[in-house]
Amino acid sequence: MNKDYSKYINRPGYQVPDGYDPSRFPKQSATADVAIFCFADKKLQVLLIQRKKMPFQGYWAIPGGFVENNEDLPQAAERELYEETGLKGLKLYEFGAFGHPNRDPRARTITIAYLALVRKELINPRAGDDAGDYAWFPAHRPPELAFDHELILKAALNHLKQLAIFKPVIFELLPEVFSSEDLCRVCKEIFQKKISKDFVLNKMRKLGLLKKSGIDQYTFVKRNFYPGALVFLIAKRG
Repeated sequence: MNKDYSKYINRPGYQVPDGYDPSRFPKQSATADVAIFCFADKKLQVLLIQRKKMPFQGYWAIPGGFVENNEDLPQAAERELYEETGLKGLKLYEFGAFGHPNRDPRARTITIAYLALVRKELINPRAGDDAGDYAWFPAHRPPELAFDHELILKAALNHLKQLAIFKPVIFELLPEVFSSEDLCRVCKEIFQKKISKDFVLNKMRKLGLLKKSGIDQYTFVKRNFYPGALVFLIAKRG
């Protein structure tokens, strides 16, 4: 539990009311799912695990699982991610909750969804726990997914667009030194629109976001980034 949270519970009034009966209320479960994206082979890719058990045995799914009683939601997401993929220490961006009453055939289950961005060459995932296998798929052309994970993936991709405008997440997907081609391609993959390489390059250089590091090689100048710097990427022209 977050240390700062203790101030909300260690005070008068934090107690179970006399006669309170939890069985009077509907029972439901909570889960945490993490959509992991990378940019490789000129495509935005998503890491999926193949389910070993029913429901949806054999289907591909976004990594995740049930929240334990002693966990905060981000802790559950980190634990499930490690148990199913072997990955840990990733920065998680929470982007939504999904709670359709029929989304899980086992019970009423509400999931909190996160996304994470990685460089594929720096990680070594493995299949574990309920995962029979793992694989990278094109994020915009995934296979048929378990549960309502198609909806979750679409929401993650939409949130990634918003993040890319206000946070320097585009550069989290690129190597430290990258080409103008890769920079333009990752922008196209995230925003799903035609974007001129010269347009992107000129705009970012004018903003002071790029430093030349060789022939058609650049590095990101993080100190010059500000929220909204890349709003030009959603403009109609480009």
